[in-house]
Amino acid sequence: MFSPLRVAASVLLLACCLRASTNVFEMPLIQPRQRHLQQQLLLTARSGKIDEMEAICREGVELLPLDATWRYNLACALAYRADKGPALDALERAIEMGFRDLKTLRADQDLKQLAAEPRFAELLRRAEEQAGKPWTGAGVVRPSLVVMGKAAEVNASNTLWDYEVGCFRTLFSLIRPEVKRNAAYADAYSGPAAGRVGAWLREERASGNFGDLYVNRDNGHSRLAVTNFPGLTPVTYAKEAQACRVHVSMPNALFEQPVIGNCSMSMVQGPYWRSLPRAALTDPSELVFLMRCYLGNQSWFFPEHKDYDPELGDLYPANAPFYVISQGSSYSDQPFLRAFAAAMAALRPETKRALVAGGALAPTLQMLFRATQRTVRVPEDYLTGAAHPAVFDAANLDVDALVERAQALEPAQIPPLVALRTVTDLRAEAGVDYFDGRPEGLFDTPFCIARVARAVARERRMTLEAAVSSGRRDVTFVWTVLQGDPKKVVIRPLNAQTSRVEIAVSYHGVYRPVTADGSPAKLTTGRVDIGCFVKAGDYYSAPAIVSLYYLPNEERVYRDDGQILSVDYTNAARRYADPALTLQKGWKDLYAYDAQGRLTGWFRTRATGAPQRFTSQGHRVLETDRLDRPVKACAVQYLPRQEGENTPAVLTTVDLPKAFTYTYADDTDRIGRAAAER
Repeated sequence: MFSPLRVAASVLLLACCLRASTNVFEMPLIQPRQRHLQQQLLLTARSGKIDEMEAICREGVELLPLDATWRYNLACALAYRADKGPALDALERAIEMGFRDLKTLRADQDLKQLAAEPRFAELLRRAEEQAGKPWTGAGVVRPSLVVMGKAAEVNASNTLWDYEVGCFRTLFSLIRPEVKRNAAYADAYSGPAAGRVGAWLREERASGNFGDLYVNRDNGHSRLAVTNFPGLTPVTYAKEAQACRVHVSMPNALFEQPVIGNCSMSMVQGPYWRSLPRAALTDPSELVFLMRCYLGNQSWFFPEHKDYDPELGDLYPANAPFYVISQGSSYSDQPFLRAFAAAMAALRPETKRALVAGGALAPTLQMLFRATQRTVRVPEDYLTGAAHPAVFDAANLDVDALVERAQALEPAQIPPLVALRTVTDLRAEAGVDYFDGRPEGLFDTPFCIARVARAVARERRMTLEAAVSSGRRDVTFVWTVLQGDPKKVVIRPLNAQTSRVEIAVSYHGVYRPVTADGSPAKLTTGRVDIGCFVKAGDYYSAPAIVSLYYLPNEERVYRDDGQILSVDYTNAARRYADPALTLQKGWKDLYAYDAQGRLTGWFRTRATGAPQRFTSQGHRVLETDRLDRPVKACAVQYLPRQEGENTPAVLTTVDLPKAFTYTYADDTDRIGRAAAER
């Protein structure tokens, strides 16, 4: 079977093979083309276009000449064409390069044309003999042996590129500096809560930071003082990695050890200026990788830098639990870095081992950190927005409480993760329900789901289902409004366990939330956050969050019956709107209804030019009858137009040659039926 997304040999072997002829740090440049070819191959395989399949596979082989999977796919394509000799040649080369999955080779229907060939049986025998053995032509990647607390360098000999995930994997083997117990390092610990953590180290109750990595990705601009944390190992980058700029900006690697990392950088120029977290929230692939980091025991910290300030308000379109965003700019991440390092040091050795083994270290640290914010005055506050803002202020950080909670946590008390999935959701139609270059879905991950409320309906409904990672049954699900007007958000349980709910959110627009004490918040926002938690034993889980974002550059007016009356897209309020989420439009739509309250269409006006009229199906009206009903209309297309290099794109409307004729049942019919003209 064609397998562009599956590597029969391990991902590590694949990446090692690639390294033999290519600088591993250049691999991110090849990744987009690789993914495009994978997608093309899937599409052509489904449609049975054999010639195109072969051409794509050959291009894949040319792009990655040492990739066994592209060789295998080429063998499948040639077998389809009954080119047995070339197909067997390609299959032999794939097996030599590490594709030795006997189950696949024997069961793959794409190779059935070769099954009767004696050479095919010989190749299967050879694959079985060589299973698990490295390919002699492959580059070798070995873990670097590093003494804990000393620099661990990312270099070409210990790093490979994982094409399936789209990231680096760097291998370290960490050894303790001396054969000493943790108590020997108690006096050397000078991080936050030194008295408490030092005492626990002396008593052998705390794990310290032995085995933990610290990754800085802002070129040392905001670097943690690792010497305050005995055993914490700083990660550095070799010259060849720095030359390819893989050492700065967003995280791009998975490690086998726990990580705390930071990047005190942001994009400060051009129309797409933004903090790194906002960049991730508007790029689903970046956010998905941050989720992998979250599940890979990595805790990350980024400043908000102008994305969460009184001047422009809260600019984050979603709230995600994968990282900590600090209030402020450069160095504002430092208090949180130090606090998490202290919490990791304070964990009991047996608890830390269990957390790391289960990929639950980062989620559990997030839970402990949020539960000990100074804004959480009583335990119940953990289930409110007081514990789960999009951005955290260091003034609310209580490190002593955090390390106390970390030390007290026992392995049996580790809460499971709560994961979400969307069961039903609004299916909005572009060009009718909304007008923009992107769909409403921003991203779906098991731990955060985000939508941009583009459709003009006043109420947005979703059905969601939650589950726990451990399969435990002695759990309680809790859903709550973290940010938003409680009068405009209805959460309706759909089963006794409350693991499935229907959420109905009425239009919020840009508003000023109310804080826990009832006072108005400092910042305006366009986002509603709904949290889901699971309680198992004494602890609640880290949150899973559903966010709904309202665009700030539009003003909506609804009728008393809830129908949309008008939408002003001219940004009359002159609010900042993220060009990665919405395009400038410069028009206002006024909606019309018949006597029964059914939508008949809308009228569109701009600052200049004649008004335009549209039918309820989104066609532009060309002619009307004596009752002022559309009889001729055309389809339209919405396209972005770039007016300048440093200005955001503008959405334009283009008439299409496809025309429609509208007919009506009688004189009272105001909607009609559209038929495409031939």
